[in-house]
Amino acid sequence: MRLLILGAGGFIGRTAVREAASAGWEVTGLVRGAEAARRVAEAGGTPHRSTVEDPGAWAETARGAAAVVDLVQPRLPGRMTRRAARRVSAARQGTTSGVLRALASLPERERPLLVSVSGVDDLDPGAGRTVSHASPLRTVPVGFAHIGLPVRRLIERSGLPAVHVYLGNMVYGPGKGFGDVIVPGLVRRRMPVLGSGDNRLPLIHVEDAARALLHVAGLDGTAGRSFVAADGTATTLRELLEETARLLGAPAPRTLPRWPAAQLAGRVALETLTLDAAADVSALTATGFTLRHPSIREGLPATLKEMAR
Repeated sequence: MRLLILGAGGFIGRTAVREAASAGWEVTGLVRGAEAARRVAEAGGTPHRSTVEDPGAWAETARGAAAVVDLVQPRLPGRMTRRAARRVSAARQGTTSGVLRALASLPERERPLLVSVSGVDDLDPGAGRTVSHASPLRTVPVGFAHIGLPVRRLIERSGLPAVHVYLGNMVYGPGKGFGDVIVPGLVRRRMPVLGSGDNRLPLIHVEDAARALLHVAGLDGTAGRSFVAADGTATTLRELLEETARLLGAPAPRTLPRWPAAQLAGRVALETLTLDAAADVSALTATGFTLRHPSIREGLPATLKEMAR
């Protein structure tokens, strides 16, 4: 089957290309620059250099594909404040509009399924503090839902076939926020536990995030459905950071109360990292999906080993 991955040069995108090629997909990765194109080719995919905002430049690449996985993300600022989130949200809505125009330009019979990717911040955990495939969307945005909810509304208004996958609030692995920021921050004692750290933070390893997206892309009859992709454990933010520090041989991180933590990371980022919710992944596992890294016990050593290569 053919698959198109948008944002294929990014953290999850390049992993998805590698996993897709390994699983036998004919995968094309949409990228902007030469370096990202090189990474896609090395991962076993076919790079297509273009920008999502220009539908005419890449719509034909999507024609007849089984699915388009949208992993495009605007560049994020160092501090994710409410004002910064509004800017990122506007940019993300612009790219999503380009994606929707491209797919709408194709004949219905040759139109792929859109795999829309967001985080569980978009979902209302309710009184039971659980997010699942059945959770309603938040009516008042929290954390990265300031970005995810407007995108979801755009997709719904388009009427195009789409499935919605909600990843854990932290996708960890060798790269991006975890490998490039948290790990060196712990080594240098510059990465504190934000808030109490007792919140159950939905997590997923980047390989499992990519595999979940590919798994959903290959299923029949998923248009209109939602899935939560996380490891389903009750790991807290403190446990994640302290265990990472222990494996690194670094001192346990200090604790930073919420108010100064908001000044450090920005209120939106703080809300995302301090979300307290259990993740119900039963809809995904019912389709036969299994995790490669069921918890941080497996995922953290694999991450640090890869980073040390």
